[in-house]
Amino acid sequence: GHALVTNIQVIQQALRRVGLNETSTTFKNAARDYLNIVAKDVSSRAKWFWMFKASTFTVTSGTQTYSLASDVAEPLSFRNQTEDHVMLIISSQTLDASDPDHSVTGDTSYVTIDGVNSSTGYVQVALYPKPTNSSDVIAYRYYAFIPDFDSDDDADSLDPYMPPIVQPALIFGISALYKEEKGDDQGAMIDRREMERVIQRALAQNTNIQGNRSYRRRRSDDGYSYDFAFTVEEGSLS
Repeated sequence: GHALVTNIQVIQQALRRVGLNETSTTFKNAARDYLNIVAKDVSSRAKWFWMFKASTFTVTSGTQTYSLASDVAEPLSFRNQTEDHVMLIISSQTLDASDPDHSVTGDTSYVTIDGVNSSTGYVQVALYPKPTNSSDVIAYRYYAFIPDFDSDDDADSLDPYMPPIVQPALIFGISALYKEEKGDDQGAMIDRREMERVIQRALAQNTNIQGNRSYRRRRSDDGYSYDFAFTVEEGSLS
């Protein structure tokens, strides 16, 4: 294994590279602002394998709308883990057309992206039919975003947000921005070059991470294509 790298370790390594006092609150605050800028820069470079995540929530009988995880940028798929079936994502217009007064209840089979929670800003979803069980676990996959870090996050590990292979890019990126601020354009250029070298290495791994994965043709009833279909018929196998 590897030692966990925390936000404050990255910030302090960057400050040492710039030649600044790593215990100064003023310098640490500025470096943390740069950390947030660089993290967003790195995360925007590709559809990174480490930004694909999964989570779950448990339904409550009679409740139609649920908030997803705080770092959800793009919901990808849903399944009712308890009832053992996938859940198709439909539009809010389709849900309203099927159930204008949102009164239909039963085994929830469809999901619609229902904007964001007005108090938290988290992505929320509405389920159809409205669930009648209070124990069904809904599992979902999503593409995440990196939230802004503040001083309360200094002791947290960076691993859930960026893997070790790309973490050095944060140090070089923070240092480059700080050196630009101080007028050291030559030093900033060197650090920026190092940052790009780390990102290129990570991009190569990002391309190879799928290995020998094969892709199946989609079914016509999954809402994506109409090439191939399979449905279970009534009766029994013998």
